[in-house]
Amino acid sequence: MIADLDGTLVDVSSIRHLVEGEDRDFHAFHAASKDSPPRSEVVDAVRAAHAAGRAVLVVTSREFIWRDLTLDWLAQHDVPYDQLVMRIVGDYRPDHVVKAEMLDTLEADGFAVLEAWEDSEDIVELWRSRGVTVHVVD
Repeated sequence: MIADLDGTLVDVSSIRHLVEGEDRDFHAFHAASKDSPPRSEVVDAVRAAHAAGRAVLVVTSREFIWRDLTLDWLAQHDVPYDQLVMRIVGDYRPDHVVKAEMLDTLEADGFAVLEAWEDSEDIVELWRSRGVTVHVVD
């Protein structure tokens, strides 16, 4: 199972304004995300999948420089996972391109991704086009 991070596992509704409009500040957004709460319905689904023995893959468009903050957030909120997949630093291609490559790599590594939790419309469409059942998070 794939679980997206920002907007899916992490409730970023109070900080989303930092990455909207012309003056987007991803540094401020990611730094502030450490204090953002979890989305309980997604965390519950991740815990259930993990308890059932399914691989949980946290797949995010966050750059790798935010790895420690991300690992701390996952630990603080007791979110189990088997692999954390992050964007390479300096890769500013569209999210759907980056995540398509991430899925290619996961599949090449032997993961059969059947389910995903996602909030972004373009990524929802990507996962569906690849045969993945998607739970859309509003």
